[in-house]
Amino acid sequence: MRPQARRRTKRFRKLEDVLRSRTAEHRLVQRAQMVKLREIEALSWAEVARRTGSSINTVKTWVGRWKSDRRVDSLEDRQRSGRPPVVFKRAEVLVLSIACRRPGELGRLEGIWRQVDIADEAQKKEVKVSRSTVQRILDRAEVKPHKERYYLFTKKDRPEYEARRDAINDLYQRALPPDEIVVCIDEKTGIQALGLPKGYPHGGRRAGGKGFPARIDQNYQRHGSRSLVAAVNPATGKLLHSTVYAPKGFMSRHMVAFLRELQAKHPHIRRFHVVWDNGSTHISKETKAFLHSPEGECFAVLYTPAHASWLNLCENFFSRFSRRYLRGQRYTSVLALENHLLAAANDYQRWAAPMEWTYNPRREAA
Repeated sequence: MRPQARRRTKRFRKLEDVLRSRTAEHRLVQRAQMVKLREIEALSWAEVARRTGSSINTVKTWVGRWKSDRRVDSLEDRQRSGRPPVVFKRAEVLVLSIACRRPGELGRLEGIWRQVDIADEAQKKEVKVSRSTVQRILDRAEVKPHKERYYLFTKKDRPEYEARRDAINDLYQRALPPDEIVVCIDEKTGIQALGLPKGYPHGGRRAGGKGFPARIDQNYQRHGSRSLVAAVNPATGKLLHSTVYAPKGFMSRHMVAFLRELQAKHPHIRRFHVVWDNGSTHISKETKAFLHSPEGECFAVLYTPAHASWLNLCENFFSRFSRRYLRGQRYTSVLALENHLLAAANDYQRWAAPMEWTYNPRREAA
C-alpha cells in the first residue's frame, strides 16, 4: 500500500500554480510534476519517471534541485557557458535601420516587420544575418517592430483648445449658487443586445473557486442595439436624466426634447452649465436655435475641444455604468435590453458618488 501523501504547505502553492498554468513552458510543468509526484504524493523514483516519461536520473536531478532551493526558479535551466555570439557592427546598424522604417518605404507589401522579413531585406543589402541574429539585435536594442499601439494626436495648437479646456476645468472647481448646476451630457451608442442562440440553453457557469473565473458561453446572437443618453451631475455623481433610443434614431429634435425634460425635472434650477462634445446633435442648427431662444436661455453650454472628450465627466459615468450593469449580460430581445437599461439607470442612483476632478492643466503645460 502506498504511503500517505504528505500534507501540502505554503511552499507548494507556487508549484501548483505552475501546474495549473496554461502559458507555462512544457519543460517547467513537467519538472513541477516530478516534484509533486515525489514530494507530495510520495511515489517511487521509478513510478515518477514512468508517469512523466523521463529517466530516473532526470527525476532525481530536478527533485534534488527543488529540495536544495524550494522555489520555482530552481526548475529553470541554468545559464550555460559558451562562445558569445558575434554580430558585426554593420549588420547591427542595418538591422536597426530597417526595423525603424515602415515596410512600405522599402517597397514591401507587409504591414509590419517579422524577423525573417528583416533578415531577407538585409540580405538584399549584401549583409547575411539569420533570423535568430535579428532577434538578438532587436532584443538588445529593445526595438519591437512587430508591435503597434494606437495614439491620438490632439491639435493643441488650435486657438480655442486652451480656452475651452480652462473654461471646463474652472467650472468643475468653481463653487456655484444653489440654483445653478453643472450637467455633463453624452451618448453611449451601440449597446448590443447579445443573447444565446437556439440550442444553447446554458448561459454560463459561476466562479469555480480559486484560479477559476466565471464563464460565459462564447456563442451569441445579435438581437439589435440601443443607445443611452445621460445627463450627470459631477458634484453628486447622480443621474439627472436619461433616455434610451434606437440606433440612428436620435436626432436634433430629440436632443431638444431631452433638454426640455431635464429642465422640467429640475424646475428650481435657474442655470444649467452643460458640458458636452461636438456631436452632430449638439452643434446642429435646431439645437443651437433652441439654446438661443428664451426657452433655452437657462442652458450655458461649454464644448470640449476636438479629441478631448475626456474633459466630459459623463465618460466617467459610462465607465462605471458599463462595468456594473452591462458586463457579462445576455438578453432575450432588444426590448429586454431597453428595460434593463432603464432599470439600471434608476438603480444607479443608490450608489452614485461624487466625481472627484483632479486634472491640473499646469502639468500638461510642463
